[in-house]
Amino acid sequence: MDRNKSGALLIILAGACWGSISIFINYLSDAGLGTMQISFLRQMLASVVFCIIVLLRNPENFKIRMRDIPILIALGLACGVMFNFFYFYTIINSRASIAVVLLYTSPIFVMIMSGIFFKEKLTGRKMTALILTVIGCILVTGIIGEGYTPPVIAIITGVLTGFSYALNNILTSAAVKKNNPETVTLYTLIFSFIFLIPFSGGMNLVRQCTANPSILPVAFLMCLVTAVMAQFVFSMGLQRIESGKASIYAASEPIVGTLVGLFVFHEESNILKILGIAMVIAAIFIIAKDDAS
Repeated sequence: MDRNKSGALLIILAGACWGSISIFINYLSDAGLGTMQISFLRQMLASVVFCIIVLLRNPENFKIRMRDIPILIALGLACGVMFNFFYFYTIINSRASIAVVLLYTSPIFVMIMSGIFFKEKLTGRKMTALILTVIGCILVTGIIGEGYTPPVIAIITGVLTGFSYALNNILTSAAVKKNNPETVTLYTLIFSFIFLIPFSGGMNLVRQCTANPSILPVAFLMCLVTAVMAQFVFSMGLQRIESGKASIYAASEPIVGTLVGLFVFHEESNILKILGIAMVIAAIFIIAKDDAS
């Protein structure tokens, strides 16, 4: 399998992992945890797990150069703090599908920043795929067919989720050009965990976990699927394909998020949602054709 195809599959897998996150967030929110507490648990557990993985697989990947620390700190802020807070807040205070569609304003930010920083060309295929992705995600939310309007603050945090996700994409692309994906993932998780410590709730979080023994197992599963696996395969994928194309392939996330909404949360389905999913899939095939040409 060539690098473009393997990179695309890795990014699609990362998107699918992220698309399942609403299952865990809604459960932990119902258990009484706040947005930042959920973020803290996710990054803390993911940091511990990934440290063990790197220690067992290749301890050499703990080594980083001093000049790479600033970009890894920026990744910790963008991925662990900004993204988690904005995304979790939007999911909890609106619908999971709304959070997903607003997240997917990110390809717009990615393609703009990719052109500025990496001089990636904005081709006709990319523009077509981008338009299909945005329209498809809007249809998936049910905003048009169901007439549901989320709170203004949730719309704002949703768009900021898209921006922080795009920033994570750009920074990861830059970081993996000179570093092993394991190293990038490891220190992204560690720095994000450190930044979230002041917002963890301290002993209050300990009391909540003690009172409800199911919190830690659910948080641990969330960290494995949506942090460790997702971030690692995403970093590997960005070694193989352009960040602009990656932002389209990762649109597997709203598809998975919608399926979660339908089968887990029993959200209503209609022809517009199905059309929206078809448009996102079409966008992925258009970008795949661009890779092959």
